[in-house]
Amino acid sequence: MEKYLGNKASLLPLIENFLRHRMAGATRISDLFAGTNNVGRYFRSRGWATAACDSNRFSYVLAQAYLGTAAAPTFDGLQDAQADPFRLRQLQAELGRGISRFGEMYLPGRNAARVFEDLAALADVLARLQVIGEENATPGVITDCYTAWGARSGFTSLRGTQGVRNYFSRPNALFLDGVLGTVRAWWREGRLRRHEVFLLLTSVLEEVVITANVNGTFHDFNRTRIWPNAEQSFQLRLPLIACDGPPAEIANADSMAAASGFAGHDVCYLDPPYNFRQYGAYYHLLNFIAAFPFLPDIETYVGGLRHVRGQHPEDDFASNFCYKDRFIDSLRRLIANADADHVVLSYYGGRNHWNHWSAVSEPTDEGLRELRALFEDRSLFMSSEVVPALEIRRNYQSRAGEQKELVNEYLFHGVRHARPARPAPQAIAPLAANVRWGLANEFGHTFPMADDGVEDGVRTVG
Repeated sequence: MEKYLGNKASLLPLIENFLRHRMAGATRISDLFAGTNNVGRYFRSRGWATAACDSNRFSYVLAQAYLGTAAAPTFDGLQDAQADPFRLRQLQAELGRGISRFGEMYLPGRNAARVFEDLAALADVLARLQVIGEENATPGVITDCYTAWGARSGFTSLRGTQGVRNYFSRPNALFLDGVLGTVRAWWREGRLRRHEVFLLLTSVLEEVVITANVNGTFHDFNRTRIWPNAEQSFQLRLPLIACDGPPAEIANADSMAAASGFAGHDVCYLDPPYNFRQYGAYYHLLNFIAAFPFLPDIETYVGGLRHVRGQHPEDDFASNFCYKDRFIDSLRRLIANADADHVVLSYYGGRNHWNHWSAVSEPTDEGLRELRALFEDRSLFMSSEVVPALEIRRNYQSRAGEQKELVNEYLFHGVRHARPARPAPQAIAPLAANVRWGLANEFGHTFPMADDGVEDGVRTVG
């Protein structure tokens, strides 16, 4: 998910160093704008207890896979067929390449053989799905609604321009139709547990990001051609999942509600949207794919697709953080509600709310000043500081290079006042869109509890 807007993967070692020097002994971190969940993955792999919230369903799927897997998956309901050994070798080879590239970041100390052994049952199912996808010749809603070959992919823009959606090559759309239809059928037949669906969807979503015919987000597509990346054949891969860490508290919810509902943490990490782009609209297709196996009525849903991008108007979430005039007040309320000893906020001082449309050649520091004033509010914090990421690099890593991209990156750190103890964690309200589409049982609030009857050691609250 490296194409995700605001992805902070490259800054994670800096953030870790900052936390360890400022907050010795901290072991619990929450991330209220989790996105790709890279922050939670990084810290969970280093022994931290984690919590993650995001309003996007695809983020919740990734969080369940990467932060909520506490044991090797078994897929007991799909033990009736043998996977193709050739496909399994492909999966193992791709896993090795992934660990070579990202293992130090997300799976430190683990080798490919151990990870593949833990994920053997998942590999079996993905190998079977790979064949199903490659052999599928029956168009479904992906081909029909999101490709140039679909009967329902036509659009008329607000400016009157007409065309057809062009998110995938035809072979890749057919692949997706075959895989998603199969996973949906297995779920409805009771052959998959909820967490197993999320594991499979994680592999699908991460490949969609690689092969979709888009320029980073799904708010639009390349309208006149299929770009080379989208011509690549769809290849399911094993996600780089650790099966031996503590499951996280996870919510598909409004970050404001999660701030009030999450259990207490040493650190509340914040990386809110700093621009007008509503992420629900920019990643609508990933959110639809995340919901696909669980939607009670697919046809009713796709019958209402609108706009050039093909999003259902009643499947959306508008964040106050995407409005300049609401941003600071919203951030103030969120911080006041968060149960954490420290608040750390990542800020990029480039084009954003305060200078996105600036006519000057260099961004202004208006946003920096407003955030500094917020963190200096002594009703919120006992003390605070703002530190350029470049300074952290110099002090703690002595690492050359990457200086240009760090010049406009800052970490704000506030130390909270003592707060009264909260009662036991409460259910966080599901998003209205999930209620509207009958998805609140699958996409809500989960937190680790070892009670009888709790699936995979996680209680679901919707």
